[in-house]
Amino acid sequence: MLPLAGGVRVILTPGHTPGHLSLYLERMRTLITGDVLVSDAVLVADAGQLHGPRAQMTPDMAAAGQSVNRMAELDVQAIVTYHGGVVREDANGQLKQVAAGMTAG
Repeated sequence: MLPLAGGVRVILTPGHTPGHLSLYLERMRTLITGDVLVSDAVLVADAGQLHGPRAQMTPDMAAAGQSVNRMAELDVQAIVTYHGGVVREDANGQLKQVAAGMTAG
């Protein structure tokens, strides 16, 4: 735990890269995932939809799945994905759905 911004939890989230990290801002209930997750806010006009990691950019999809499942245990209100995509609408539910899809797949 870093004593910044009301508490920042550093979470090991390998998959995209072996040492990838994500940050959880506890007071704001905001998860910064970097390249582990993808948001349509960056990809298409249908902004705010959360997706799992892109297989072509993720050398270890099994580790990425474990990372997404670990993040799905958090209570999130907003998710910031790579290159600035932000998911606010039902962020918790969307994250759990992505995690379930990765577990099933």
